Amino acid sequence: MQGTNQYLLLAEAIGSDGRRCFRSWTSDSLAGSWTPLAASESNPFARANNVAFPSGAWTRDISHGEMIRAGYDQTLTIPACRLQYLYQGMNPNAGGDYNLLPWRLGLLTQTNSTC
Repeated sequence: MQGTNQYLLLAEAIGSDGRRCFRSWTSDSLAGSWTPLAASESNPFARANNVAFPSGAWTRDISHGEMIRAGYDQTLTIPACRLQYLYQGMNPNAGGDYNLLPWRLGLLTQTNSTC
């Protein structure tokens, strides 16, 4: 994370309701121990029930995500403030063959930054 000595780990998970979300941990080193940040189903990093949809909720899945980086080099540095997360979601009523599901892109933007 830019300007810090911390790493952020995000992992996609499937909740007890079958919906996709992300959990997170932090560490001072890639080899060090990882501390839960928002790492449970009730306190996730990103899940449809802890994000706002300005035009109304269009998905209940936060899936296949990628943090927007601070630069474009191989260090994968992300800004420490005003995080942005590009993800895929889909209509909650969609079903059928996984490869044919109608995924579309969404962008989460952090609004509670203390920076």
